[in-house]
Parts: sequence; C-alpha cells; structure tokens
Amino acid sequence: MNSDELETVARALIQQKKFTLLGHSIPDGDCVGAVIAMMWALANMGKDVNAIIEDGVPSTYRFLNGIERISSISNLPDINDCLVYLDCATRERVGDRLSGLIPPRAVVINIDHHVSNGGYGTVNLVDAGASSTCEIVFRLLKKMNLPITIDIATPLYCGIVMDTGSFQYSNTTPETLRIAAELLEYGVDIDLVRNRLFESKSRVEVNLQKKALDSLEFSKDGRIASMHLSYDDLARLGAVNLHFEGTINMARNIEDVEVALLFREIEPGVIKVGFRSKQLVDVNRVAAEWGGGGHKRAAGATLRGELEAVKKLVLLKVEEHLP
Repeated sequence: MNSDELETVARALIQQKKFTLLGHSIPDGDCVGAVIAMMWALANMGKDVNAIIEDGVPSTYRFLNGIERISSISNLPDINDCLVYLDCATRERVGDRLSGLIPPRAVVINIDHHVSNGGYGTVNLVDAGASSTCEIVFRLLKKMNLPITIDIATPLYCGIVMDTGSFQYSNTTPETLRIAAELLEYGVDIDLVRNRLFESKSRVEVNLQKKALDSLEFSKDGRIASMHLSYDDLARLGAVNLHFEGTINMARNIEDVEVALLFREIEPGVIKVGFRSKQLVDVNRVAAEWGGGGHKRAAGATLRGELEAVKKLVLLKVEEHLP
C-alpha cells in the first residue's frame, strides 16, 4: 500500500455522499472494529452512511459505541450508491444471503488486508502486509486528516488487538505497535478493552469450549490437532448462532502442534472449518482448496457434507501440506 492508493481511496470517500459499509459474515474483531470506525469517520464528515453485517455483531463487541447502528440481514436498510467492503477478501464474504441483495453496478471501495484479495473493487486499498484492516483504516483516516475520536480509536484498537493475538502473532510489526500506542494516546481505555474482550465470556461460550476440548484429536505425529462441534452439540448448548473467537487457539497452543483445525457444523451438512498454523504451513493455500482463504497462519473455508467425512478429507489435505 502506497501513498497514491491512500489518496485514491480518500478522494473517492470525499466525492461520494451516501455509503453502505459491509463487513464479512461471522464477523471477528477486526471486521467489527473497521466497520464501526469507518461509520463514525464518514458520519463525522456529514455523509449519509449505514452499515450491514449479515449475522449481526457478536455480544463481545457490544460495548463499542454505535454498535446499534449496524444492521443485520433481519433488518436491512436501503443499500446506498457506494459500497465500502471492509475486511472482505472477496465480495462473497459478506454472506450468501446478503450477496444476492447487493446492486451489481454500485461503486465499490475495497479495504482489506487478506493476501487472497484479488482487488475486486472499483477502488482498492489492499495491504497484505498490514496486521489488520483496522490498521489500514487508521492510516487512511490519518491521510485524510480526519479527527480520531474515542469512538473511532477504541474499535480500531480492538480490531488490531484481536487480529494480532494481543500483539503476539508474526503480523505484528513496529508500525502496528506505533499505531496501537497512538490509539492509546487518543484515550482508549485499555482496562475496559481487556475486560470486555478477554474477561467476559458467557457460560455458553465456556461450555462450548469445554465441548470442543472433549473432541480434541491428534494426528499420529502430533503435529495436527483438531476439534469438532456438531450441529447437535451447538443446538444442545444454545450456541447455534453464537459468534466466538479463540476456541481454535486452544488446539494451536499445544506443544508440537503445527496446524490446528476447528470443524463447526453451523447447520446440518454445512461445516465451517477454521485453520491455524504456527510457522510451516500456509493455511490460506489449504483453505483455498475449497474456495476459502485468509492469511498464511489463519484461514477458513466452508464445506458441505457429513461431518466425519469432511474431517477426513480436510485432515488428509493438511497432511499433504506439512513439510
């Protein structure tokens, strides 16, 4: 990402009057943070702006100011003339239901950090070297000399924290840490963020993690660890529509494990697969086998089929990618 790309997107944001912001389905902290921050920035410019995340916003992030202004598929607003896709590697990442409702000829501004993003926008701001989409949004707002209010700084900080694993992952750069420090200088309440992101799990989520750990399995050499949650498991726990982050890392954090997988049957015969790796396997390439994607160390894909059959298929493919 260079200065010219920032300038092009900045110009597009200034010229357009009405915006619909779009985040990806099953949103994570980076997605939610980027959408909220951009929503406030455009609103402060006097723009007509609405925001949509197909599945709604996970309860973890409902402490962020303005979260109630993000619509879901159940209460769609009018979709405006200019679409801003945030943290979406492809247009389809907004979700199957929402994708079919988007005007095909709208102006598209694509802001993202996934290596699998091919540049589908009318205007593209894609930097695979950035820690997060929130980091890119911060640079863009600074380029535009827009004020960074606390309502903008807090979601940006949350997004960076979540996508860097609290600054532990290899995508954390010196620039990432400088941006985080600057966001704290704008007044981000680090105690509030820590409490809401990491110390406020619901009992349902904890029970879900317990169930996932009960299913933990290892490959013969111990380098692959997998967990699974069937649709019946999710339904029994009241967690079918629960958005959760971090469960897969319980497997990734085990000694000698290189690749961790979480198989989650979100509806009968539809399996969401989460991939994580430590150093050796590019899980973005693995996920791409089924039309998924993400990053070298974190990716996802959706497969259809019986849970055990999907597990067997994916585990065999992961073994092929291990050196």
